[in-house]
Amino acid sequence: MKGPQMLQDKAYDYLINKIKKGDLEADEIYSLNQMSKEIGISRTPLRDAVMKLAQERYIDVLPSKGFVLHKMTSEDMVETYQIRNAIESFCLKQLSRNIDTERGRQYFDKITGKVEIMREILSTSRSTEDFGRKDYEFHRSIVQYVGNETMLEMYRSFMYRIFWLNVSSFTREGRMEDTLKEHEQMLTLIHEGNTAGIEALLEHHLRIPMEINQELL
Repeated sequence: MKGPQMLQDKAYDYLINKIKKGDLEADEIYSLNQMSKEIGISRTPLRDAVMKLAQERYIDVLPSKGFVLHKMTSEDMVETYQIRNAIESFCLKQLSRNIDTERGRQYFDKITGKVEIMREILSTSRSTEDFGRKDYEFHRSIVQYVGNETMLEMYRSFMYRIFWLNVSSFTREGRMEDTLKEHEQMLTLIHEGNTAGIEALLEHHLRIPMEINQELL
């Protein structure tokens, strides 16, 4: 028999994958009874997984009803911007200062590849979701470079909010094009070792989607 923690992890992984894939609809109420049958586990480990996801702000719990996808608030947007700016600014400057090391070159090539894929998406399908995934991967790779697992775990916990904010902002005409240009500028500044320029560009790059989404609220 599987232990309670293993069943909770199974429920958590199942739900987080559905959220990340966009399989759950906004404003739809999901019943714990129905979801437990779908996963094939009892309500207790599912409830514990749901509470964990609620703490991470992926979902909102509706007592006696179930849960819904979390709706971003203005406070969520500001918090996400502040956390990203603090973490990514440090990581970008570390990468820039160590660009001539083997690991530095490896990760610079990695984020360059993400930019190339984003450019291809922009010239073909123009899918905001595909573009948004590569945008997230670009920034996550920068955080991965430092090798700080605690920092990376904190960053990953904001994944849904980061992705949601970016995809929503890409509905604004010209924002995907501007994002690509800013990423290309970032690559140049990293290669040049221009840490002051990196900090200023990143602040602008992260602030714009926050402001667009606040206007859309």
